[in-house]
Amino acid sequence: MAVLMFPGAGYDCNVFLVSGIRPIVVDTGTGERTSRTVEKIQKAIGDRKLESIVLTHRHYDHVGGAAAMSEAFGAPVYVHDLDAQPVREGSAKGTEALMFNGNTAPVEMRTLHGGETFSTGDHDLAVIHTPGHTIGGLCLYDREGKILLSGDTVFAGGVGRWDLATGDRGMLVSSVRKLMALETVDLYPGHGPCALGDGAEQIRDALRYLGEY
Repeated sequence: MAVLMFPGAGYDCNVFLVSGIRPIVVDTGTGERTSRTVEKIQKAIGDRKLESIVLTHRHYDHVGGAAAMSEAFGAPVYVHDLDAQPVREGSAKGTEALMFNGNTAPVEMRTLHGGETFSTGDHDLAVIHTPGHTIGGLCLYDREGKILLSGDTVFAGGVGRWDLATGDRGMLVSSVRKLMALETVDLYPGHGPCALGDGAEQIRDALRYLGEY
């Protein structure tokens, strides 16, 4: 499975394109650079149709571009049910857009609960509910390639903060422990560099960071 990364700039998160017959985008950034990202994605997928847009959690730096990207590709947007309402409503408070002096457009979406699978036609991505950074945080995992798209649950060198609305340190610890069982090889986080080849060690480091390993 090939994962193409569009690195975050400014407040934007990393945006990922997961290749396949039915390609998938994971996260969309704030929306400030969506037109350029759309152009890059379109060039990468050619005449294939973008299957879906998956948001790893509710925060503005991940969801702000969702409405525009969904409209550009005619692709449905997915988010965990527990994070859906503020994204659906375009709530500046609920998405923490106020913290970034930004705003986000309402977007129609489909909800996830964890346990679902997205297929690109080449690989399957399992949805894993990983609350802690937000109550509805999620990760996507390719069991065959041992590839984890971790959102803001785990970074290469740390974890997402838990002091914003619906964040919870205890939940985050439990989520990181859950990810440890995956034997991840390649880690693609919501911010910062990827960890290719030592993803499992990065997850162990995340537990060390939390004082739990």
